[in-house]
Amino acid sequence: MKKILFNGLKPEVTEEGIRVALEKVGPVHSVKIYREGDAASPLVIVEMNISDTLAYQLTTRVTDFWHDGHMINAHLLLH
Repeated sequence: MKKILFNGLKPEVTEEGIRVALEKVGPVHSVKIYREGDAASPLVIVEMNISDTLAYQLTTRVTDFWHDGHMINAHLLLH
């Protein structure tokens, strides 16, 4: 199970929206959105059942990705 942290997403991001988008890559186990702190820039942690290689490819493709006026980044969490 891989945990991936996404930031730079729009404030109105939803768990369902994240799940639908990422299930194209692989099975999504859970999605947690953290809006504490800066509600305009939520943090999202997604647990996915994907390989190390696929997790690396996903995070490198998404990091520094400009989408709809927001710079999105993804980081593979080690724990």
